[in-house]
This record gives sequence, structure tokens and C-alpha cells, in this order.
Amino acid sequence: MSELIHATAVVIGDRGIIIIGASGSGKSSLAHALLQRAFAEGRYATLVSDDQCLVRAVSGRLICSPPDTLRGGMEVRGSGLHAFAYEPHAVIHLMVRLVEPAQVVRLHENTHIQLQGVAIAHLDLPAGEVESACRSVEAWLFKPEWKNKLVDSAG
Repeated sequence: MSELIHATAVVIGDRGIIIIGASGSGKSSLAHALLQRAFAEGRYATLVSDDQCLVRAVSGRLICSPPDTLRGGMEVRGSGLHAFAYEPHAVIHLMVRLVEPAQVVRLHENTHIQLQGVAIAHLDLPAGEVESACRSVEAWLFKPEWKNKLVDSAG
């Protein structure tokens, strides 16, 4: 059974990322920055859904899809709604929770959280700090053990 959650999701390389946080915490800003940085480096990157995500467990994996009414749209602060290419379904590997800076706790490398009964890696990052959040997500994405698994747009 799918659950609708207030979140934004993207795929960078072959890794799905869902970003959760309070309204105005920077979910869309972080997603947009991650996409732009990946595009600039020639990596595959695409939107899954902005603002709301349908999530469900399938065969031990967390699958994310956009609601019909939000497919291919992303709110970019200061310039409104933009059309983006999007994936209709993505496996989620990482949940980023944007929290108040005082709530950020440095966690061990392999911390997981349950969503729809599926354990996925997660990072708690400070809301509104897009640049540092991008660096933290990229550090997680480009771990040496995954280096050869990431899909390159030229490849």
C-alpha cells in the first residue's frame, strides 16, 4: 500500500534519494542543487517528485513515485514552477532529513531508518544549508565502494 508523504526525491547516478523536512526547510532547493551539480559533472541525474512522494515497499525495497498531479514539476524558489524530466519510479537508497541545526547529531556511517518497513540509510542535515548538505550527500553517494556502480551520462 502506497503512502503519500511530504518529501522531494531525485536520482543521482544509480542512487535514489528522498529528502524530508518541514515546509520551507529547503527540500526543493537541495534537490535542485544536487541535480545541477550532477549535470555540471556529466552524471546522470533526474527528478522523481517534488513536494509530495508516494512510497511503498516492494520486495524489500522502498519505491518512490510522483503523484499524477505533480509529475515533472519542481518549484524553484524565486522563479516558480519548472518542468523537469522525471523518473516515474525509483528505488530509494538514502533518506535525508532536513532538521534544525541544533537537532543534527553526527551518526555512525551505516545508520539506517525504517520507512514502509524497509531499512534505508539516512542522514540528518541542517535545514537551509544547501551547500553543506550537497557536500554531505555527495560524500555518501560517492563512497569508494560504489565508485564503479554509478551510472555516467556518457556511459
